[in-house]
Amino acid sequence: MSLIPDSYFDYPLRRKGMDHDRYAARYLRDVPSFQWQGGKTLLVWACVHLEHFPMDMPASPVKPIGGMDRPYPSVWDYSTRDYGNRVGIERLFRVLDKHGVKATAAMNAALAPRYPHLMDEVLKRGWEVAAAGVDMGHLHHSRLSVEEERALVGEAFSTLRAASGQAVTGWHSPAHSQSAVTPDLVAEAGAKYICDWINDDLPYAFHTPAGDLTQLPLSYDLSDHKILGLQNMPIGDYEYQLDAAFDVLLDESRTRGGRILSLSLSPWIIAQPGRIDALDRLLGRFLKADGVASATGEEIRSQWQGLGIA
Repeated sequence: MSLIPDSYFDYPLRRKGMDHDRYAARYLRDVPSFQWQGGKTLLVWACVHLEHFPMDMPASPVKPIGGMDRPYPSVWDYSTRDYGNRVGIERLFRVLDKHGVKATAAMNAALAPRYPHLMDEVLKRGWEVAAAGVDMGHLHHSRLSVEEERALVGEAFSTLRAASGQAVTGWHSPAHSQSAVTPDLVAEAGAKYICDWINDDLPYAFHTPAGDLTQLPLSYDLSDHKILGLQNMPIGDYEYQLDAAFDVLLDESRTRGGRILSLSLSPWIIAQPGRIDALDRLLGRFLKADGVASATGEEIRSQWQGLGIA
């Protein structure tokens, strides 16, 4: 006798291909050829992760990349990450300014009151502020109740909107963390795009009960978090991989239609004195190429919506 009721096996979305209704099946080869505004073919999206790693952050349900490796209080871990918000960010500002890049600041809300000068500098440059949760110690996962997670999402958006004066339409979950309802709560809070899913090179519509979000492609494979932080590869390998990705995407953008190259940048990683020159060289090469421009996440979302491509 089975203890599992027959209803357990009823799943109305079970079918070949997509077995959910979050987004439609779409292959990059089927996207019609297009250009971005101004006849550009490749957009470079710099997303700067401004993160706060609490010294007493929990180790469960999962430790995010960059999370504390040593028992509390880990001064070494904490100060290494804090270096980015105190020192590294100034180098990053300088390099992005040099190349005329307005970035998206994916910011933990906890940084707004802790480092008000960071928000001042971001706004002075005309950067976009996107919500990146409360801090790196508050991940989004299935052990949270809907009420608990709604409170975290609400706190992140309300804090950053009040501190920036911007609409704050973007969301990036700390460490790409999501529960089954994170996108629903983000849309409910008034967001227009998310960038946690890493399964495409172009935007697509992500369905929620509160309306569609646009999922933007923020590459983790090309991030400094992965290449330099997790894999501990030398800066030359990071520069090589970004160069190679640019070559492929630029060629595709000219022969098959518009593309996006995302630069996922963490001040405590890429803005170390032995690494920042690599980013300077990369941006110098990228932005001199014909048909290439930089754009923020919201600018990309707005342009994509205007194209009317599914």
